[in-house]
Amino acid sequence: MRFLLFLSWITVVFGIFIEDDGGYGGRGESYSSSSSSESHEGHGHHHRPRPSRPRPPHRPPSRPRSCEDGWMTFDRPQGQWCVKVFYGMMMQSSAEAMCKAQGATLTGFQTAGERVRVADAARDVSNANGGGLSEIWIGATLKPSCPRRGSCAPLDTFQWTDGHTTGTAGFYYPGNEPNYFRGTQSCLIMHQSVVAGQNARYNYPHASLDDDNCLVANWVRMYACGKVPS
Repeated sequence: MRFLLFLSWITVVFGIFIEDDGGYGGRGESYSSSSSSESHEGHGHHHRPRPSRPRPPHRPPSRPRSCEDGWMTFDRPQGQWCVKVFYGMMMQSSAEAMCKAQGATLTGFQTAGERVRVADAARDVSNANGGGLSEIWIGATLKPSCPRRGSCAPLDTFQWTDGHTTGTAGFYYPGNEPNYFRGTQSCLIMHQSVVAGQNARYNYPHASLDDDNCLVANWVRMYACGKVPS
């Protein structure tokens, strides 16, 4: 009887031991599963590096602007300026329209050097078209504040109209010019001599400026256009 009880006790104890061992195994598997899950979640938060954006194509350096062939280039403090003298007998407004057709406007003179150089070019144009004394329309207009002779100093009487020329260094008037000879003379012309070393019309020096009526069309044979380089 005691022997049977002892066997029963051994069976119970052994069963408990086996169950406990399985429990540890279960907990081990649970821990392993948890670790695996955490490892998986860790990998889930790892982002691939973003591809770098392609660089924009290299742009070649822009071509520097320059005056067209046949146009004189003047380097001014406000930038380059292109000038060309054209032949044609017409009133001032028509000359301005002809300049507009060239993408230009009647030009002013930034310096005395510009004025003389344009007058020299006008002489060449005149000689290529029969020669002789001639005048050139330029881009200037009488100031509204100077309606009569003597109301303003000579260098303050006219203003440049090309939108680029500044100052008064390019103005030069001989004798008593501007003289308002024909009443309201709101435009400017430049006199050109036939050859170097000689005077122009009225015995005025070559490249002298003179006020004139804007509607005169029978003796002003040239016009000087100016524009910025393209």
